[in-house]
Amino acid sequence: MAVTQLYNRTTNLNGLIEYVMNGDKTDEMKYVSGVNCLPETAYEEMMSTKNRFNKGKEKIIGYHLIQSFAEGEVTPEVAHELGLEYVNEVFGKDFEVVVATHLNTDNVHNHIVINSVSLKTGKKFYDYHASRDYLRIVSDCICQYYGLSVLEDKIWKHKGAYKRFAKENPYMQMVKSDVDRCIEKALYEKDFRKRLEELGYSYSNTYEQGLVIIDDTRNRKVYLQKFFGDKYSYNMVIDRILDYDNRNIIKFGKKYKMSIEEYKKMFEIKRKNGIKKLPLLYVLFCLLLKIDPLPAKMDFGKARVPLTKEMRIELKNMNELSRQAVLLSKNKIGSLDDLNTFRNKLEDEGRTLKGTRENLQRNKRKSTKQEDIVKFDEELKIIAPKIRQLNTDIQNCYKIEKRTILWQREYEETMKKEKEHQKQSELKQSKKKIKKYLKY
Repeated sequence: MAVTQLYNRTTNLNGLIEYVMNGDKTDEMKYVSGVNCLPETAYEEMMSTKNRFNKGKEKIIGYHLIQSFAEGEVTPEVAHELGLEYVNEVFGKDFEVVVATHLNTDNVHNHIVINSVSLKTGKKFYDYHASRDYLRIVSDCICQYYGLSVLEDKIWKHKGAYKRFAKENPYMQMVKSDVDRCIEKALYEKDFRKRLEELGYSYSNTYEQGLVIIDDTRNRKVYLQKFFGDKYSYNMVIDRILDYDNRNIIKFGKKYKMSIEEYKKMFEIKRKNGIKKLPLLYVLFCLLLKIDPLPAKMDFGKARVPLTKEMRIELKNMNELSRQAVLLSKNKIGSLDDLNTFRNKLEDEGRTLKGTRENLQRNKRKSTKQEDIVKFDEELKIIAPKIRQLNTDIQNCYKIEKRTILWQREYEETMKKEKEHQKQSELKQSKKKIKKYLKY
């Protein structure tokens, strides 16, 4: 069970970093790590980031996050790894963070020091109720994934934090999709339960928590009603199962026939995003991993191939790679320099659009005429999807850069090992020849 506590820091950030890195509490700094910075120079790097964005005199200069585990539930090594995974999930590449695991009490706990200013955008991390809920939810989900206990009796006031996390988390979306599919195909409640069990799930129902899906393979719970709304309360799910008239019940014996227009559209997409236009290295690794670099449906003849849960998880990674490959092809990106140039261009466009959105929102608040308010709403509706698409493309650029660098390193290490193996084999052959010569 992990409990998180977040505190604002307005003075002596250097003293806080020195405290969490105390060698007496961290086994001579054995359990101290830096994310986006070095622990030894963390204070200097954080202040450099603040000064670079002219935010060195802000009131809140950092945050102190404590993640505590139940007594005897985790070892110091596991606690430290969980802390690092937690920080990377929440703060990623945006903030400089120091993670230190303290062993001086009965329960192992992580002390996490976070810079208040993003090293990439210069924006500040704000501490409010929804952000605290979000920090708790991420910590709980990581603990559940590794089979640790979580607090069950906490009723969160800010449902927006749940919805935000569920929307961005592929695992939650996969569970929701599985449940929707079972509801669509089930004829009654027992059939619904049976279909869930075939996918490795079970469920429980309580008045306060609603329908709770239990992933038996991972020992993990998903509170559907909290994450996705009242549509997934137990009564609503049963009503959806029994509502035959408004469901797409499969009619056996019918075959799906693709129209000429659909075929032309599919052919144009394949021709436009042809594999020959993709960067060689990216496609090479896609093929080595047996991943189709172009998006495609998994069909076998006329029938759709049934996928296991493990296959669906891998398929999500495949789909992500496919979208990234199409992004590279569409924008003619052939190197990491091209990728960085393209990402910087997107970030500039994003800043411009966000500035326009802020102006529209400001004018809307000041306006008293209903006609002007409607006009501002229409313009905001046009801008919103553009900003979402830009954010998605920017995230994909960072993911492509990270994955490409990782692949290049692995490729270089593999080639290095092969050369060493070749040298050793040549050395063995030469020794055999020498021994053979000495016999004569």
